[in-house]
Formats: sequence, structure tokens, C-alpha cells
Amino acid sequence: MQRHGVSLAEAARRLGMSQSALYVAVQKGQIPTFRRGGRTVVFQGALTDYQVRQRPNSPYRL
Repeated sequence: MQRHGVSLAEAARRLGMSQSALYVAVQKGQIPTFRRGGRTVVFQGALTDYQVRQRPNSPYRL
């Protein structure tokens, strides 16, 4: 199984937030990351999960 991830800059762009706000969410453990080739990467699925958790009144709320 291949894991697909995006850079922190790309993750911030996809979430519509600043990179500094993304770093805070990562530090708080709200968005899991991993290291690949010396870079910090976010799984695409983790972005989707974070978006769902941030939506108020979402029927998919965890």
C-alpha cells in the first residue's frame, strides 16, 4: 500500500489556512504528520479528517 502525502505548505493551501496556523494544529496533535526524506509530510486522509472535525454541525463529526 502506497501512502500519499503532501508538504506542509500544500496542506495549508488545501485547508485554506496560514502555514503558521497549520504548524500550531500539528504541534497540538490535531493533524498527524510523518517524515519522508527529511521533510515533514501530511497524509491526504489526515487533511480530510481534520476538515470534517472542524465543520460545526457535520453529520460525520468524530
